[in-house]
Parts: sequence; structure tokens; C-alpha cells
Amino acid sequence: MAYQQTPQTNGYNRTPQMTVGVPVQEKPGGRREWRFGLFDCFSDCGLCFKTWCLPCVTFGETKAKLNNTDCCGSCCLFCCCPFIAGGMGRGEIRGRLNIKGTCCGDFCTHWCCPLCALVQEHREVHSL
Repeated sequence: MAYQQTPQTNGYNRTPQMTVGVPVQEKPGGRREWRFGLFDCFSDCGLCFKTWCLPCVTFGETKAKLNNTDCCGSCCLFCCCPFIAGGMGRGEIRGRLNIKGTCCGDFCTHWCCPLCALVQEHREVHSL
């Protein structure tokens, strides 16, 4: 498993335990599939309800876990432009976790099924 942040400091290599953020999942055969289906959102009814009522909170929590930050800034960004923030966030998750897909697919998913996409992304990032 590789980590994105592995700079060398004064001849000392950082260990994975010292690296913040979510590890990049490497797979020898290429990119992997999502662990949870897009329409599998009702498997976690509490998360589904929270996302229905406050999608910005689900988005903020997912970004906070992915980047090891607080969720307030991401939550506000999602409130301002949910379609753009959602598509870009999905692309970041796919890139960091080595998941199959395209940029166009990310935006189409957030355009057609934004709540299902938020639940899927949240479950994917929090299952690590």
C-alpha cells in the first residue's frame, strides 16, 4: 500500500503511520470497482436519512475523513455549488482509492443521483 505524502526529510523516510490522509489503494491489475453499489444506499438507513436531510454534512464528513481535515469548509462549499463540488469530490475519491471511472461519469452521477452518490462515497471512504 502506497501513501501519497512520503517526502524525505533530512535523510529520514516517513513511515505510513506518520502520513496523514487516506492511503492510496494500489492493485496490480489496475483500478478496482466501488465496494458499495450506487443504489445500495438503503443498506445504511441512518446515513441515508442524514444525507436526505443534510447532504452537505455527508459531503463534509466524507471530505474530512479523506483529507484528515474538519468538515465545515467542505460543507459550505457543497451548499454553494453541490453539483460541481460533488463531481469533483467523487473524482478525488476515485483517484485516491484507485477506483474505476471517468470525470464525465462523476459529474453525471452527481447530476442524476446525487444523494445515492454521496452515500456511496461516504461508505467507501469510511470503510477503510
